[in-house]
Amino acid sequence: MTDADLIAAQRALIAPLLTTAPQDAVAHYFALEHDAARTRLTLVYRAPGFPSAFVAVCQTGMDLFRPMVVFRGEEEAVVEALRRALQRPRAYLFSALPEQRAALRRVAQVSSDQPNAIYALDADDFRPVVNVLVQTSRTPDGLFRASIRSRDGSLVAEAGVSWMSSRYAEVFVRVAEAFRGRGLGKSVVSAVSAHVLEAGRTPLYLTSPNNLASVRLAERLGYHDTSQLEWSGVCTVL
Repeated sequence: MTDADLIAAQRALIAPLLTTAPQDAVAHYFALEHDAARTRLTLVYRAPGFPSAFVAVCQTGMDLFRPMVVFRGEEEAVVEALRRALQRPRAYLFSALPEQRAALRRVAQVSSDQPNAIYALDADDFRPVVNVLVQTSRTPDGLFRASIRSRDGSLVAEAGVSWMSSRYAEVFVRVAEAFRGRGLGKSVVSAVSAHVLEAGRTPLYLTSPNNLASVRLAERLGYHDTSQLEWSGVCTVL
């Protein structure tokens, strides 16, 4: 069996551990749709052919030195899978369900972590913003970007797609501190959201519930709170 055949078989086995709900969108993409050549899966079985947990470790362009880790399953099985999958000493980015905090903390030190509210945008609710200063482009792997630059050419606002699956795409935004409060973030997020909808995906926007400016940005464009949470941060195995 080739490596490609192996990961395809593993993905078929773990697919029932994931749903199509927004709360599973990040894990679904990285475990089932991320580039197979940059994905390593570790499965723990309750019986032959029936995994009770999995861990996916993915090399991404988001951070060249810290792979992304996602996981699902029963707590004891998740702990076993994490111990087998994560290397020491090494730091990883992670995305998980809030109720899986205990399992991860049994294996690694967690830092810079926070719960994120998951906002989704339906095409019928979209309230786009048109700004002639927005420039759009694509990354080498085809992901959308929108940016605004100052007169000297420096980047003052940027939005883009962190990842795009067959169903969802996660939208991020960055605005230089000196240019916040001018609607530039809303303009670039609007442009990216429009591209995602045109591609037939549902845009997702993840933000801390306490970040009121970020929440207002999403809501003014028509994003709605799914009432689901994702927990993300950095974990380090020592």
